[in-house]
Amino acid sequence: MNSERKPRLTGAEAVSDATLLERVAQGEVSAMGALYGRHAAALLRFAKRVDPQDAEDLLHSTFVRVARLSTRYDGRNPSARAWLFAIMTRVAQERTRSLRRFARAVTRFSELPRRQTASMIDTLPDLDRALATLSTAKRAVLLLAEVEGFSCQEIATMLRIPVGTVWTRLHHARKELRAVHRESET
Repeated sequence: MNSERKPRLTGAEAVSDATLLERVAQGEVSAMGALYGRHAAALLRFAKRVDPQDAEDLLHSTFVRVARLSTRYDGRNPSARAWLFAIMTRVAQERTRSLRRFARAVTRFSELPRRQTASMIDTLPDLDRALATLSTAKRAVLLLAEVEGFSCQEIATMLRIPVGTVWTRLHHARKELRAVHRESET
C-alpha cells in the first residue's frame, strides 16, 4: 500500500470550494455538480431579485462562466461564495448593457423617417438570408460581438483563436453585410 496517497475525502461538505474549482478546472464534472448543489439556491434567490424574469438564465450563464473561469480562482478563500456572486453580478450587468444597446437600436430605427423605415422593414426578412451568406466563423464572431455583447478578447478566449483573428472576422463580416445590404437596395 502506497503511504503517499492522499486520503479520499468523503462527503461534499468535506471539500472546500477552492478544491472543487481546482477539480472543475481539470474537467471533473462531478465537482461542478457539487459546487452547483452547494451554491445554486442562494444564487437563484439573488438572481430573482436582480432580474426576476431571467433568473434561471442568469444562474445558468453564471455556472457556464464559472466553468470557463475556474482556473482563475486563486483559492485564498476556501469558500467561493463571494466570487460566484461577483460573477453573477457581472453576467447580469452585461445582459443589461446588451438589452440597453438593443433598445437604443430599436429607438433609432423607430425614429427614422417613414420612407427610410419602410425600406428597411422590407429588408429585415433578408437579414437572416444576409447572415446566412457569411461563413460560420464570421457569423459566430459577429453575433457574439454585436448581439451578445462580448468583447473581442472574450470572443478570442471562447473560440480559442487570436484576438487579431476576431477583429479580422468581425471586419469582414460587417463589410460583407454592408455589401449585401447595398445590393438589396438597388
